[in-house]
Amino acid sequence: MKRGYSLLFTVFCLLFFAFLWGCGDSGSGSPGSHGSEDTGVILDATIVPSYLGNDTSSVDAFQDVCSAGPPQVLEDFTDHQATVTINATLLNPNTTFQPGILYVEKYTVAYFRSTDSIGSPPIESDTRFVTIVINPPAGAGVTTVTDTVEFLDLTRKDQYAADMLSGRFTSGLAFLNNYTAVYTFEGKNQFDELFSFTVQKDFQIGDFNNCGG
Repeated sequence: MKRGYSLLFTVFCLLFFAFLWGCGDSGSGSPGSHGSEDTGVILDATIVPSYLGNDTSSVDAFQDVCSAGPPQVLEDFTDHQATVTINATLLNPNTTFQPGILYVEKYTVAYFRSTDSIGSPPIESDTRFVTIVINPPAGAGVTTVTDTVEFLDLTRKDQYAADMLSGRFTSGLAFLNNYTAVYTFEGKNQFDELFSFTVQKDFQIGDFNNCGG
């Protein structure tokens, strides 16, 4: 009977520690990643927004008139994009098994209002399908991959402008409000093991003059 109790206790302990290993923010690949234990790769990423060839976290949502003319000249106005930089390291640098190639298949951007802009309009989340290939490094090395992703497109910029002009929302001067963009990238490796990772970036949106000199 004692032997039976001992066996049950051992099984319970194994399950308990397995539960702790798989939960919380202290597991492999944290913060902001999931599935690293399965793929054998830890992913860490950064986002750098850019607009009209310049790195900037200031999103222009209003197209200004640069010159009344004639002819009338409008400022350049397009999607605000970003560069994502992904660093991949091995979960176990001493492994004798080379992890499979990882393929990011899509990402979702969710936009959250900052506490100092709680009266600003909501911005609809954006999901895009992409293909980003990440080759795992060897040993203690690091593989770095960069790609261009959407930060805030014209559709959402136009909606923000319409919301602000409606008078239903509050803002600072030049319709300025602060948000955080939270990216969730999802994919699988060549062995069909799923993974995801998140990265976020604070930004401001409003009416910025990009007419140049």
